Amino acid sequence: MSGSVQNTISPDITGYIRKERLEARLLSLFGKPIKVRHINERWVFDAPRIVTQSEIE
Repeated sequence: MSGSVQNTISPDITGYIRKERLEARLLSLFGKPIKVRHINERWVFDAPRIVTQSEIE
């Protein structure tokens, strides 16, 4: 995804967030699907900007 920023959710929070819920929240924030990957106990995704913890909780 060009013009995007890689976001990484810390392991402390990752255990409490389901992938489907995170993808739904990102869809609501950006109006388009954002692919979420699970890498080294963290959720990682590329988005148009940095997403804050408060936006995904």
